[in-house]
Amino acid sequence: MVDAGIAPPPSAVPLIANKTAAKPLPQSAVGFPNIPGVQYTGLQTTRYRFNYGAGFYQTGIPSIFPPVVVAPYQDNPANGPIYPSWVPATDADGNDIAGVRLPEVAVPLATYTGWGLRATANGGPDGCEAAGQYIPFPTTRAQRIAAGDPRLSIEERYTNFTGYYFTLMQYMNTMVSNRLILPEDAATSFQANIRNVLTNKLLPASWTEGLDIRALE
Repeated sequence: MVDAGIAPPPSAVPLIANKTAAKPLPQSAVGFPNIPGVQYTGLQTTRYRFNYGAGFYQTGIPSIFPPVVVAPYQDNPANGPIYPSWVPATDADGNDIAGVRLPEVAVPLATYTGWGLRATANGGPDGCEAAGQYIPFPTTRAQRIAAGDPRLSIEERYTNFTGYYFTLMQYMNTMVSNRLILPEDAATSFQANIRNVLTNKLLPASWTEGLDIRALE
């Protein structure tokens, strides 16, 4: 709508100012919950202004190459000033607060992360680069309590299929109102989400018995 003089929607990037960006540690500052079986270490890739010799950052010409690296590597100021790392703060489910929240995140059935840690058996818990996580919510309140999971169960969030269906529909309408998606694309996205949860049996079985996917489209 630039040609009509209409400004785009406000930026949704994480910001330090509104606390949607946080240091990786402590975990409580990020907001990521203590999910049973999920490890959180706050691991980050440390980046330094290495010593390439006098004048390098002005001229780009190194007199020390490669730079001297002192062990241990992680968070060691002997390797030079450390660039600070910030990560998106999360809600109580462990989903990022900032950003354009897609329907799967805004009306969630799981926690989605952009990071993952390698299992101890495979040399972990170092970072499993480029691998995120899908961590489903407990289905019922009883399952949540038995597991000690702090995240509300699907049952507690939506009560039944109708509750999930209309919560998702309402959010799609909100995205249209906020000019984050076109109405025709919202309808397609809504149908795809409903088809996905039914096809992959992501909701309690008792909610979907006898439902015809075609009748919902």
